[in-house]
Amino acid sequence: MVANIEKQSRRGRLKKLIAGAGGLAAAGLSLGYSMYERRESEIVPVVEAAKSVDAGRWQVELASASVISLMPNGLKVTPGKQAVAVTMRLENRSAESSNIYGDVVRIDNIKDAPRPTFYLDRDRDLLGDLQPMMPETVTAVWELQDDAPVPSSLDVSVQGEVFRPRDNLYAAPGWFAKGAIAKVILPLSGQGSTEGAP
Repeated sequence: MVANIEKQSRRGRLKKLIAGAGGLAAAGLSLGYSMYERRESEIVPVVEAAKSVDAGRWQVELASASVISLMPNGLKVTPGKQAVAVTMRLENRSAESSNIYGDVVRIDNIKDAPRPTFYLDRDRDLLGDLQPMMPETVTAVWELQDDAPVPSSLDVSVQGEVFRPRDNLYAAPGWFAKGAIAKVILPLSGQGSTEGAP
């Protein structure tokens, strides 16, 4: 009887040891996979200028960047500020008009760059709603402090959005931020010049 108890006790310890080792292995695999996924999500592909980028709600094609002294509508840059502009082709791929494009591009290599102001190139005025499936050439302008260092090229990231038929909070359809999906490096022309917008 004592032998049976010892045998059962050994089996119990062995089962616990195997279960513990299995749990440890599962935790290690889970950690490794989550680290791999995070690393993969942090790798943002660099694409060439003038290459179309599918950003979900938006189709974006960045063309050029420049330092400007006149805004696209002909007004001077705010006193005490300097401005950089990026010309792009922007298409609203959703089913309804939208003016929620303010975060579609960001400058990564200028610290604390504000949200840009968008201008419609064909009428040189502020961009309002962008109609579905009607691509437009637009200029995004960032006004920076006059003493802010400006690099010789802009690292511009394109921010993606994904459509979900049902979100977790309201159980309603909508477009949701996906983060940076592409980066375009644009040489910055016009530095030290008094040229207007591209």
